[in-house]
Amino acid sequence: MWNIIKEYRHYLATLVLVIVPVIALNAGGKMPADLHWFDRAAVAVSAPVQTAIRWSLETGWDGMQSYFLLLRTQENNRDLALENRRLLNEIASFQEVARENERLRQLVEFNNPLEGKKVVAQVIAQDVSPEFRMIRINKGHKQGVESGMAVISLEGVVGRVIRVGQSFSDVLSLQDSSSAIDGLIQRNRVRGVVEGLGGSQLAMKYLRRTDDVQEGDLIVSSGIGGLFPKGLTIGKVTVVKKKNFGITQTVEVSPSVDFNRLEEVTVIDPPKMPLEQSTLEPTSVSVASREKAAAAAKAAEVKKPDAKPEAKPAAKPAEAKPVAPKPAPAAPAAEAPKPAAD
Repeated sequence: MWNIIKEYRHYLATLVLVIVPVIALNAGGKMPADLHWFDRAAVAVSAPVQTAIRWSLETGWDGMQSYFLLLRTQENNRDLALENRRLLNEIASFQEVARENERLRQLVEFNNPLEGKKVVAQVIAQDVSPEFRMIRINKGHKQGVESGMAVISLEGVVGRVIRVGQSFSDVLSLQDSSSAIDGLIQRNRVRGVVEGLGGSQLAMKYLRRTDDVQEGDLIVSSGIGGLFPKGLTIGKVTVVKKKNFGITQTVEVSPSVDFNRLEEVTVIDPPKMPLEQSTLEPTSVSVASREKAAAAAKAAEVKKPDAKPEAKPAAKPAEAKPVAPKPAPAAPAAEAPKPAAD
């Protein structure tokens, strides 16, 4: 028997797979009271199979839907990521513009008390050579920048213009070894000359050994020379060295301007110093007085010909005549010969 079943197992399995669904379909259309025993057996056998098939179909369909939805979701995520990067770039640009506007507003407020010509510029290049400490700005002759003008920022003194093009200018920074500015120690008004060392530090020279200089003292511009306005920050004292001999002391200064982060500067042309104005005023007064004296001399020369006829000796005999006191009759007598001449 077992051999027969094993031999015809394929046919038997096919028969069962065909008969059981037919019986199950037939039983599905009947009322539960009308079901026979073979109907119940067919339903009991086919129910797990139907459940497995239904679960497989639903799982496969859900998987396909999830796959297609996943593809669409990936595309949406890709689009959203691009939009997110674009918006982040716009936000960064807006934030940069806002920060730049804030810096420019502070720079304008800083420049308002300063007198003279002022040109706001941006740093477009910087020389990193240890021998030359220069920066380039985006303003030149077209914007009114001239060689020798001072350059400052919100933090303090930057340098001076040494070369000017049509739309750019080169600025010799305070760190350059050929740069120097007269400075004051704000605390006690001790004067010295701040020079660049070619690196990140400055040196304050020509200070007497007895001058009171301490670490942390603030150095400001003295205004002497007329290039930089008085009171601009130069830096802070970082090192003070006094030797046991000599008449001077060594003072190192850290500049207040961070040249590695410098973005906006102001080019200024301060008005002339009062000393120069005072030397010019007497000249103008003397010129005016000389002009007035010359005009008076010319007026006197013009009046002299009118006075000469009164001083002629020919007039003296007329005064001796009895008719001299009456000048009116003498005038017609002089005019009488004219008609006779005609």
